[in-house]
Amino acid sequence: MNLNDMAQPGEPQEQPSKQTPASPEQQAQFDMLLGRARQIMGETAEEWMEALKLDPVTAAVQFGTQTLRHLAQQSEQAGQPVDPAVLIHAGIQLVKDVAGVANEAGVVPDDKLESFLQDVMQQSIGEYLRMDADE
Repeated sequence: MNLNDMAQPGEPQEQPSKQTPASPEQQAQFDMLLGRARQIMGETAEEWMEALKLDPVTAAVQFGTQTLRHLAQQSEQAGQPVDPAVLIHAGIQLVKDVAGVANEAGVVPDDKLESFLQDVMQQSIGEYLRMDADE
């Protein structure tokens, strides 16, 4: 994922850096995290969809952050800590998944999608750091 793709038009973009491909271990962690998060998303679809209708950004931040944090903690407890880069990329993809569902359901209209993505990603990082500090 190239974060420059998400930059606002007109803002200076950094020169793209050479991306290192994920190792097989990183790819396996990514696939596991995202797969399990999507499974949880499906299992709790009614609950978080209702929350999305009330406050889309807050619901997306809470769902995504809590889900990924829980999965990362489970992995760590099993003796397989998640690579921070994997966690970030899985979080970005999960936010995109939630945004897609919210958009399809009409909760987040097309013209608000970009700001929704930015708000959720920024707030999710802050929430994750806050959770770390509380531990």
